[in-house]
Amino acid sequence: MILSNKGSSLSIGDKVIARDTFRVVLSSIITREGKILIGRKEESEGHPISGQWIFPGGHLDYGENVEDAVKREIKEETGLQVKVYRLLDLYKKEYDSDRTPMVRLFYHCEAEKGNASAQDDLSEIKWVGAEELLDSLDASESQVVKERPKIQKFIRKLEKMTA
Repeated sequence: MILSNKGSSLSIGDKVIARDTFRVVLSSIITREGKILIGRKEESEGHPISGQWIFPGGHLDYGENVEDAVKREIKEETGLQVKVYRLLDLYKKEYDSDRTPMVRLFYHCEAEKGNASAQDDLSEIKWVGAEELLDSLDASESQVVKERPKIQKFIRKLEKMTA
């Protein structure tokens, strides 16, 4: 799967998934020994995910390689070095407000080096089993997982591997 950012559009192969102005948000499903790492965003007045349990990640900087950005964000937020395995899923979200539309990419990464700790804009982190993931995430993040068949399939595979 080839992801490219040309001018003001984002494409996968020949399919343009977003045009004009949009934010690219990278989310990582980080695994180690069958567990998944989630983080709690620090409290920040007015931030849309303040205090919520989410998948670690952040924004793609202009001109940045996507996989390098995934590694950078994980290192900044958790202190971990990871191997980026693959893009699991992506979607575009439009807002009713003045907020800039978002394209969110979900990557599977395996923690390779380091001990995870909450850093940057995470106040807490924890490793959870695949079977407890939905109950551990914030309701809106759990809803994203429930609405994304490719992510559900990945989580089910992880559950079977650790059963």
